[in-house]
Amino acid sequence: MYGPPPASAPRPGGSSAGAVAVRVLLTVLVVVSLGFLAWVAMLRIAIMRRTGRDWALFWAQLLLNIACVVPLEQRFAGTWMNTAGMIALLVQMVAVVCYYLIVDTRHHHAPAPLPAPLPPAPAPVPGYGYPPAHPGTATTAPSPSPHLHPNPYAQPPQPRPYPPRTPPPAAPPSPRIDQVRAELDELSDLLRKEEGR
Repeated sequence: MYGPPPASAPRPGGSSAGAVAVRVLLTVLVVVSLGFLAWVAMLRIAIMRRTGRDWALFWAQLLLNIACVVPLEQRFAGTWMNTAGMIALLVQMVAVVCYYLIVDTRHHHAPAPLPAPLPPAPAPVPGYGYPPAHPGTATTAPSPSPHLHPNPYAQPPQPRPYPPRTPPPAAPPSPRIDQVRAELDELSDLLRKEEGR
């Protein structure tokens, strides 16, 4: 509830079975469709990484895909435009599959990003009670090393006597405190009068 949020668990060193299955499925989809569905792999990368560069590559690849499909119409059959469109579509298919496999593999093998550093804690405001402790006066008990085993026959450490705490010198009361005391006295007198009725 209080304190810093728990650190997210780092990603495992390899890809999960689900990531590999999606990778294989999208690669097969692009190859079997002869590049007509290459935009699906680019869309997956853009959604997965969420960078402006990936979205720009997705839209550029989608427009290039449409431009390669147009010369494949029946009216261009047997022309150089039909052949150029099919060659461009096949080259695009190979390029998208290679790019997709490289980016997806790197994305799943990358270490998890470190959480943002926490802002420094605000200084405690002195309130009622004991005066604030000064950083140089705090003492801590030594902690045993986690890799050493304690000696079962050793004498338990004796507690160190602490020096008696001296109260800070009393400062003369300020006029503001006198004013607050006077107002509290007036309020208690009024309440006593109300109870007496």
